[in-house]
Amino acid sequence: MPEIVTSPTSLGAQKLAQAQELLRECSLDSWLLAVRESMERPDPNLRYFTEQEFTWNSYFFITPDRAVALVATFDAPDVNASGLFDEVVTYKEGSRAALVQILSQADPRRIGINVSKDDPLADGLTAGLRDEISESLEGTPYASRLVSAERLLALLRGIKLPAERAIIQRAVDETELMFEKVSGEFRIGMTAREVAELFHREADRAGVATAWVRRQCPTVTVGTKSPIGHVAPGDAPIEPDNILHVDFGINRNGYCSDLQRLWYVAGEGGAPIPEPVRRAYEAIVSGIELASSALRPGLEGWEIDVKVRDHLASRGFPEYPHALGHHLGRACHDGGGVLGPRWERYGSAPFEKIREGNVYTLEPSIHLPAHGIVSLEEDVVVGPTGAQFLSRFPRELPILNLR
Repeated sequence: MPEIVTSPTSLGAQKLAQAQELLRECSLDSWLLAVRESMERPDPNLRYFTEQEFTWNSYFFITPDRAVALVATFDAPDVNASGLFDEVVTYKEGSRAALVQILSQADPRRIGINVSKDDPLADGLTAGLRDEISESLEGTPYASRLVSAERLLALLRGIKLPAERAIIQRAVDETELMFEKVSGEFRIGMTAREVAELFHREADRAGVATAWVRRQCPTVTVGTKSPIGHVAPGDAPIEPDNILHVDFGINRNGYCSDLQRLWYVAGEGGAPIPEPVRRAYEAIVSGIELASSALRPGLEGWEIDVKVRDHLASRGFPEYPHALGHHLGRACHDGGGVLGPRWERYGSAPFEKIREGNVYTLEPSIHLPAHGIVSLEEDVVVGPTGAQFLSRFPRELPILNLR
């Protein structure tokens, strides 16, 4: 498998340039990203440019033509060495005067800051640090020019550059190989917890982290005995005539994969697959195919979700209690939008327009009370006329003949 040659520094420069281009589209003159004690209270968007952590108040002021870092003296050497910023300003006793001077030089009319009601990844600014910014700008015209940067961050996180898509593709490919390797070791009586340990072994061998918290990644659902949701694997054993379902992803070079796979564990004597399981799997496959062909730039996320809900309903299945899919990238649940229903819990996210370069998961599900969960999760990238699969998309139900 070829190595991704893009270095973190060069990719950071590309994302910084992308942010500068997107400012105009978002009607922002500037973006002010602020952190302190960033190891403990990180802003997820700072990682796009640098993996450096900052102890004291640090500000990154970006306009379409210029990028300035304001950091404490001891943090400056590595910031300078990154070559990302046109100017690195330092302070010793306090940052207030320097911050006001930087803003005065640019005189922006609208300053985007990382606060958001609906997008958790655009809400990285802590309440205390926001208060400190407001106090620092008190008496200046800039105090009243602070606005949410959530639109900018939705686009910056959501529109993946070619180098980002290449890293995600590698993560997906590696995850597929892990599924293939581990599925050959399943045995009757093996517990969900033991299945999870096999995936952890493969991630450790590859030197990668899991895409979400290791305790719950993978989520392993065995038949009807396992709880469904974001839960840690338990002691339910693999048994004949059961569905085995796994939700797993890895984090490779800062970018995630997120896949769901299932297998039907055949009973003794080669009994046929139960009709409800077969029908549900076919409905999920056709629903994902419908979504992938409909996933075109310019549409809103809810418009894709409703197509699949209506499709499953036409087959006699209840609607799934979650979104059809989410952005995938630096975070497992990335970007600002969602392919989801217009429910209160999703806020404005379902109305975000789909863009070329977005990477989404497609993951409709059907719960069969007598058999377990039937769901696949595919990773796709939006092209000009529809989605392109990054994952293999098993259209035929895999059968396990185990002992």
